[in-house]
Amino acid sequence: MAGEEQKKRKHTALHNSAVILLGTLLTVIIVLCIFIACEIRSMQSQIIVLQQEVISLGEQVAAEEKKQQAELVVENEKIQGAAEADSEEQASLDVDFLENQLELDYIEQDGGTWDENTGIRRVYLTFDDGPSTYTNEILDILNEYGVKATFFVVGKEGYTEEYQRIVEEGHTLGMHSFSHKYQEMYQSLDSYKEDLTKLHEFLYETTGVDSRIVRFPGGSSNKTSKVDMQELISYLTEENIVYYDWNVSSGDASNVYVSAQQIANNVLNNVWKYDSVIVLMHDSSAKYATVQALPTIIEKILESENTVLLPISEDTVPIQHIKAECQ
Repeated sequence: MAGEEQKKRKHTALHNSAVILLGTLLTVIIVLCIFIACEIRSMQSQIIVLQQEVISLGEQVAAEEKKQQAELVVENEKIQGAAEADSEEQASLDVDFLENQLELDYIEQDGGTWDENTGIRRVYLTFDDGPSTYTNEILDILNEYGVKATFFVVGKEGYTEEYQRIVEEGHTLGMHSFSHKYQEMYQSLDSYKEDLTKLHEFLYETTGVDSRIVRFPGGSSNKTSKVDMQELISYLTEENIVYYDWNVSSGDASNVYVSAQQIANNVLNNVWKYDSVIVLMHDSSAKYATVQALPTIIEKILESENTVLLPISEDTVPIQHIKAECQ
């Protein structure tokens, strides 16, 4: 009996040990499961954070690329603008040189003395070579002072609003040349006709204006034309087109830098010599000093008695170098 009791106790102890061991194992398993679950959740959280960081990084990269693209566009526009300015400057070097060689006294005209009958000095501000990056600023200044001017323009793409604004705000739209490439347009009468016709049609399609006034690049007295200027003048007469030169030059077409003060002085020191004054200036991306000088020029002229600023019209007496040379 004692042996069986001992076996029974031994069996019970073994059973209890097994239960304890099993319980311990289950506890360990449960703890491991909990730990693994926690790790999984932690990993999921880290994955989510990484995903968000990746998304944020992607957005930053995209934003940076967009910024760089925008900067590249701006830089390209600057380069294009500079190239345009360089192209304009190069294309007009010889013409500009000729314009600045003309002596003011040489250009005296019917309007070269004070008109005692009217007692009014008429001043016409004219701008060649536009539109440009500064056309709107020029128009803003003219609008600020309530002054109308004349723009002898060339043919350019991308300036539709500027052409239209010139007309809409009451300024006179004149023709200069389509290409401003005098070596081509002055090659023959036909080449000049082709260039001017192209510009006339371009301006009519863009603004609805049938322009009937023109200024020769370099003036009618230029020495670069391979065709006799009288032939070109006869052609214009046949087409009922009037050409206008100038008797006061701002000097802004010089091949070297001219300050705004010098430009203003060039105009204001000579504008009083005549009762009918056509002032030559330029609307060009390379000539911002002209824009800077404009307010001073306008203010001084407006302050003068018996002096008016006008746009060229049918009533304007033309200043024409060829006629002055022949008289």
